[in-house]
Amino acid sequence: MQPSCFHYTRALLLPVLAFGLILAGCDSSGSNGNDEPTTPSFEFAYPSNNYGASTVVNLLAFDLGVRAEQATGNPESTFLELYTGGADDEPILATQVQSIATEGQSVYGDIAGGVDLSALVNTDDLIRGDQLDAADTPNDGAAVNTDELLRYYFQLAGAETQEDVARTDNGFVLNQFAEKMLLGTPLYEEGATILSNFADGSASSVDQWDMAFGYFGFPRSLEPFLDYANGTEGLADGAAARDVDDNGSVDLTSEYIHTWASYAIERAAAAENNGQPNDFARDAFNAFVQGREAIENGDDPSGHAQTALAAWEATVAVNVIHYINSMRGDLANLDGASTVSEGDISEDAWGEAKAFGWNLQFYSDALTEAQLNTLHELIGNDPPYGELTASEYVVDLDEANQLLEDAYGFNASNVDVW
Repeated sequence: MQPSCFHYTRALLLPVLAFGLILAGCDSSGSNGNDEPTTPSFEFAYPSNNYGASTVVNLLAFDLGVRAEQATGNPESTFLELYTGGADDEPILATQVQSIATEGQSVYGDIAGGVDLSALVNTDDLIRGDQLDAADTPNDGAAVNTDELLRYYFQLAGAETQEDVARTDNGFVLNQFAEKMLLGTPLYEEGATILSNFADGSASSVDQWDMAFGYFGFPRSLEPFLDYANGTEGLADGAAARDVDDNGSVDLTSEYIHTWASYAIERAAAAENNGQPNDFARDAFNAFVQGREAIENGDDPSGHAQTALAAWEATVAVNVIHYINSMRGDLANLDGASTVSEGDISEDAWGEAKAFGWNLQFYSDALTEAQLNTLHELIGNDPPYGELTASEYVVDLDEANQLLEDAYGFNASNVDVW
């Protein structure tokens, strides 16, 4: 196992398990869709109170992203209250936005109380954060961390002005950074740290395993949610919430697809429909189930932990590729010699590529610190308005995709369609 750039220096030599390939980001032989799955239907049949707090972290990341996009009625104080542990009595925004009927889960404290995102966020300096323009950071010309950037973006989004502030002057879309940076730390980092500890044998607690499951954001049963062939972005009927037990309501800890799980499904569906299966979702979910059973039975869960961890990291990397591809599609409509200007590329896509690139700094088994620095240099410090021609930026984005394809062993045609 290669060290990540900041936290992980261990080497792992793990066996391949019979229940599934250990992903190093390489294509696996996943299923052929929801009609005739080639893998068994598993269930994570363990107490949801063990991962209630990680469910709330997922829900709050979604909440803050929505509020940053629709700043009306959301002053800075509201952002900070939700971010710093004051959400217990606040209504769960996801249920309102998506019209989800729940029972006994009206406010965040109904699931788990006292969840303080700010205490969980990593405060290491962000890669090339000192290169950000003054409009995009509170620390002009100096290092900046996730907590500092989030607080700055909450301040901008919550500004009491006549017009909502949805972006910085350079094109940093506030809701993309508010949500996606929280997906990196605490969600991905916390889950990856737990799984890495299980993989190297330094963790054994079922509570910790369940927390990692909650951070990834899967429901208890995955198969009812999947339809790679016909579903919207891999979800059957396009539904992130499903009353699987037919009791008339949805349990947000067990019958809901949270953000990372949704991304794993969407990217797996794209590979499936490209004829080059790479089933990140089933690989991770089944590994979580099998690893939990191994712990219950007194067996070694390390291989299952590594499978889930590698599938998760690969999903993060594919997200960078996906949003790079979105920008490449925009650039294809331009004269290659023209200088990139505002409106030429999706600022949402640029922000997501940048934020997911930062996510990889909090755990990576495939990328070195130098490679991560190169990735951010190629994506840029802000959308390249007035700096690069369309052709020049396409070259940079292609190099970024190639770096990720090589590091993770992704199928080249999947990289093209992701």
